[in-house]
Amino acid sequence: MTTSEPRLHASATGQSATGADWLDAHFQAFLPEYEAAVRGVGIQPGWRVLDAGCGGGGFVPLLADLVGPTGHVAALDPAEDNIARVRARLAAAPLPCPVEARVGSLLALPYPDAAFEAVWLANVLMYLTDEELAPALAECRRVLRPGGLLAAKEMDGGLLLVAPADPSLLARLLEAGSRVAVPIQGFLRSRMLHGWWQRAGFVAVRQRAVPIERRAPLDPANGRYVGELLALWRGFAESLPISDADRATWQALTDPTAPAYLLDQPDFYHCDGNYVVTGRVPTPEVTAD
Repeated sequence: MTTSEPRLHASATGQSATGADWLDAHFQAFLPEYEAAVRGVGIQPGWRVLDAGCGGGGFVPLLADLVGPTGHVAALDPAEDNIARVRARLAAAPLPCPVEARVGSLLALPYPDAAFEAVWLANVLMYLTDEELAPALAECRRVLRPGGLLAAKEMDGGLLLVAPADPSLLARLLEAGSRVAVPIQGFLRSRMLHGWWQRAGFVAVRQRAVPIERRAPLDPANGRYVGELLALWRGFAESLPISDADRATWQALTDPTAPAYLLDQPDFYHCDGNYVVTGRVPTPEVTAD
């Protein structure tokens, strides 16, 4: 039994759950809540906005719509295949403002100081260790203008639930995964981001929980995503150091041919928990939390 992190739905970086197909399925399943999240953080027309860790570009059209024809969107991702997906989408369906897409790291943003009015992060910080998070937030602050906005939407493992499975089953899987998988460590940290923002020097920091709930019967987009999510958890259960009993239970719950398959249960319920956190670069006018 290996105790290394499983590599599932990976992009060219090799990080689990960063491939564009997986991210697109996730985005389409939760589009109403994700659209409300990005529209609610305060991005304004005419702004220059960085989508750092853009994946396949799901949020890029929403950001372009917010900033309008006088704005600008920069899409950045460490995976070359994800940026190729963004560029293909832009070629097929041009957006109302200029959009540039490039490969780069959140730990060394390839932009000058004070280049943007806002930085948007969506399920990005979970891929960073605690040692990497502070430098990444410092980079975001560096490229923001005074008064600039840092906004993030991050998954939170503490709000994650799938029923009618025993909730403690998922808790044990996540605990085992947190020992070896950086993304699981990261999304168990999300509800503490308010403090990370403050320590990075941001002010007017706000954070709120956004539970995304789905019940049977699921629409096609949610059925596709949840099916892939269950397969992801099955892969983790096969690879992580959990009990034989838990492993057998996961196999039964995530096997589409088994009677206990979760998606076939009439009382199926899924909660995908998120936190949205925002903060501003200090100015003489914006100095208090």
